[in-house]
Amino acid sequence: MELILLVAAIIPVIILCNHVYQKDINKEPKKLLFKIFMFGVLSCIPIVIVELLLGEIFPVEKEGMNFVTAFINVFISIALVEEGFKWIVTKKCGYDNKEFDEVYDIIVYAVFASLGFACLENILYVLGNGLGNALLRAVTSIPGHACFGISMGYYLSKAKINSYNNSSKTKNTMLLSIVVPTLLHTAYDALLFIASDLSIILFFVFDITMVVYCFKLVNKMARVQSYMNNMYNNNYINQGSMKYCPMCGSNNNNFTYCPYCGYRIK
Repeated sequence: MELILLVAAIIPVIILCNHVYQKDINKEPKKLLFKIFMFGVLSCIPIVIVELLLGEIFPVEKEGMNFVTAFINVFISIALVEEGFKWIVTKKCGYDNKEFDEVYDIIVYAVFASLGFACLENILYVLGNGLGNALLRAVTSIPGHACFGISMGYYLSKAKINSYNNSSKTKNTMLLSIVVPTLLHTAYDALLFIASDLSIILFFVFDITMVVYCFKLVNKMARVQSYMNNMYNNNYINQGSMKYCPMCGSNNNNFTYCPYCGYRIK
């Protein structure tokens, strides 16, 4: 029975990792993705320690909490901690890596880091609560963590685009890469912890909306990368008088840096 539960806990993680991976027209090194995933798993250790400490001051499972109190407590003691450590893994192993040379790459890295954490978390929840919990989390929590990673990767991609000629925009988008997933995570958990009839309805509305939007964003960024790859294959970028930025797709007129987004071309 435990083997069945283990498989049930891991399968949705594999499916979502593979979905995001397959969208990448130029596949990232599997060794790098495994490394990022495993660091996501290992991030559970400091996350649990910090959450236990902060949970004493900002409890999240307390009767009679209103949404504002739940939101503040979840933001500080859960969401910021988890997304903060995922961000560190994504930044150090992905953003700063030489393999990050296309607009879609960092979304893959962020999702693998996020689902690495979610994988171990899911295993522990499912082994403790059974197959019904596995099925519920497969359509809620696991896609939720993937969405937090997608939003993180999207803004890290924007930070990379601005990193060569606009330091203020780089700082702003870098900040958003941690703030946005943290806020999404906070709203997600706060609605669950209130556990009223209305909050549960709002939770499912929020969850479905977030998943639909984030995976549309995945498709959009994958199409942009596919478009840029086609231009490379047809010699429109690195040859002749027409050259296009691999980050934003604009005509850069053979400049070393794209005049529109600042990405380094040469």
